[in-house]
Amino acid sequence: MTAKLPITEISLLALNAQLRERLDQAEETLRSIGAGEADALVVAGAQGERLLTLQGSDVYRTLIEEMSEGALTVTAAGLILYSNRHFAAMLKSPLEKVIGSKIWDWIAPASQAVWHTLLSASAAGNRRQQLALLASDGSAVPVHLSVTTLKLPPLPDAFGLVATDLTEQQRTDALAAQLRQTEMLRRGLEECIKAIADTVEMRDPYTAGHQRRVGQLAVAIAQAMHLPPDTSHGIELAAGIHDLGKISIPVDILVKPGKLSEIEIMLIRTHAQAGFEILKDIQFPWPIASMVHQHHERLDGSGYPLGLKSDQILLESRVLAVADTVEAISSHRPYRAALGLEVALAEIARGRETLYDAAVVDACLGLFAEKRFAFSA
Repeated sequence: MTAKLPITEISLLALNAQLRERLDQAEETLRSIGAGEADALVVAGAQGERLLTLQGSDVYRTLIEEMSEGALTVTAAGLILYSNRHFAAMLKSPLEKVIGSKIWDWIAPASQAVWHTLLSASAAGNRRQQLALLASDGSAVPVHLSVTTLKLPPLPDAFGLVATDLTEQQRTDALAAQLRQTEMLRRGLEECIKAIADTVEMRDPYTAGHQRRVGQLAVAIAQAMHLPPDTSHGIELAAGIHDLGKISIPVDILVKPGKLSEIEIMLIRTHAQAGFEILKDIQFPWPIASMVHQHHERLDGSGYPLGLKSDQILLESRVLAVADTVEAISSHRPYRAALGLEVALAEIARGRETLYDAAVVDACLGLFAEKRFAFSA
């Protein structure tokens, strides 16, 4: 089975353009009849009904019979003299029940006024409107209806109609609107994430920029691992607030110079759980809360707060763990001076496969070895 491609606004625009092109072609066919390029003849049908039959041009006859739009001819009194099979299919009715019926029997009550406007004497030339047909099962069928006056000797007051089914277009328009709304919500969530990150950094000036730099490295690692762009973006956003839980820790502990006590270390370690509790009920398009929750987990189960092992840890969190470790060791902290990048890279190399994901470590080491990444100021 062929997988369905995701619907995008570009594909929706392309679909609408195709509909417009087909409609123009169908209208040109009806114009050709009115201009005499294809002859029309009224004949008697099997039940004595009057039918409009095309003659002279096989091309035009085939176009009308086979085109994907509905085509029909009606008198000024509304009698349907001719209908192609596609129009009957729109109405979910056999062709023989459509031909010979009155056109307004197939128009939804709310659209009756629109129909009469299309046929009014003041409406000159080609007339186009959207209205709803009423199918035989009672369902409404949205259509774009084009009406052309036909100047034919046997039919002095006849109209050619082309009906384009808009059901799929309306569905795709609704999807496009939903996509736009989703994108707006997504941007709003991202702005909230950035605002939260700024708040955390303002409260803890000693780690100002830490989350941003972790995000830079985490994204570079994700790209080096050829993770999908959307996954990389989610990692970047999670990195921007991975220390959110530190807002529950007293500031004097966060900025304390010198060695932390065991109790203070235990308090610091609550930040991963605290961050998860803050974020867990927010519906992000990515597992942000879980990424934050697990960024201090280690493959051998020695991490916190859950003691997860190996594949129990999200891949995104394994990326964050390496990026967080490298940035933390290489940067200044209130309780110690920066240890430098070489020490940081040696640490993740030492913990490869035991503490840190091997593929993540390799990608990170490769970035620095090949000078493809450097922390911004």
